[in-house]
Amino acid sequence: MTLQLTSRQSNILAFIRQRLEQGGEAPTLEEIGQAMGLPNVSAVLKHVRSLEAKGRLVVEPNRARGVRLVQEADPLAADTLELPLVGRIAAGEPIFSEARVERSLRVSRWLFRLRPDYLVRVIGDSMRDEGILDGDLVAVHATPVARHGQVVAARVAGERFTIKRLYWKDEIIRLLPNSPGYQPIDPDPTEDFAIEGLFAGLVRGG
Repeated sequence: MTLQLTSRQSNILAFIRQRLEQGGEAPTLEEIGQAMGLPNVSAVLKHVRSLEAKGRLVVEPNRARGVRLVQEADPLAADTLELPLVGRIAAGEPIFSEARVERSLRVSRWLFRLRPDYLVRVIGDSMRDEGILDGDLVAVHATPVARHGQVVAARVAGERFTIKRLYWKDEIIRLLPNSPGYQPIDPDPTEDFAIEGLFAGLVRGG
């Protein structure tokens, strides 16, 4: 919760910021008082201490120009995440590789059921009935561990990336689509297969 400033406090804060931006040096209490029409230094100090208590600045002791602004938090930061969008995946590489990051996107954290680590663009509509469409950006929570029935990001035969629902009972592992006309994928035990992460949510139209 942000503590509200009085009109006087807002003016003092703006004056201090202006002086710092213009000359890189904070004003003294006397200079603040002169600019605000407050001849009494103790009154200026009272306002400055209130601003400090509200987390807007810090007063360094025993310094005439010891007022330092506290960097204001981005109001969106608490509700958003900046996620890398992974581009084309090279054969044999893990899905997420710093070299494959196309760009970063800032998205609402409330879109996701799990904490995502990166985004990957979906190609095809084999998971259409799960609500995952061609061109969507799927958020992946990176982990090599998954349970039967979870939607996973997997690497098949070293180079195929796919989003499917995991069937894993006894020694049988299958990757199940959810759209008519698509067949399950049965990973070849002799080929490179890995669970790269769990489906955490998606961004449409990215």
